[in-house]
Amino acid sequence: MPINVFSMYYTLICSHLHGLLKNFVKYLEITTNLDYSELLRQYLCIRKLVEETDSELSILMFTSSLCYASIMYFCVSSLLHPQLYKGYAGTAALLAEWILFVSYCLAFITMTVIGSWIHEASASIWIKTQELINTRHRISFCQSRFLSVVEKDFAMTVWKIAPVKRSFILAALGTIFTYCIVLDPFFLNPSQ
Repeated sequence: MPINVFSMYYTLICSHLHGLLKNFVKYLEITTNLDYSELLRQYLCIRKLVEETDSELSILMFTSSLCYASIMYFCVSSLLHPQLYKGYAGTAALLAEWILFVSYCLAFITMTVIGSWIHEASASIWIKTQELINTRHRISFCQSRFLSVVEKDFAMTVWKIAPVKRSFILAALGTIFTYCIVLDPFFLNPSQ
């Protein structure tokens, strides 16, 4: 599957999951008499769906991150060594590299931003539940059980290693860019 097709697929799936979580928050807001055992069942179904989706897509997210890193390396290398691109063919190759880089960069940023929405929506469920339950004087067993389950937030991951949050976007971009600059002299002159 081409990497940009995967990024569109990943973005669509994460957007749909985010919509489910947002609808759950809206349901919490508009319903006055909540059945917390039913809410717990619905929440666990949504959470299971997110976790199953993540287990299927997390390795692909990792490989797309590696692909993005290699594209970024070629573009940073072309920026550091423009003398390697001479003539019309060199300019065309450079232009093609940069178009590829911009499209992959936008795809990667879009994937990670939309993927981070899942974690943010999960956190908003926790905040909304806390607001609803903490306004009451006595908390029932079902309410405390629901609160304890919702407290553990969830997120999409990159190969079950790193959760996709807003901090992941900048950390990934910065790390990849830094390694591209640091490792560039070793790949250009392997004899040194």
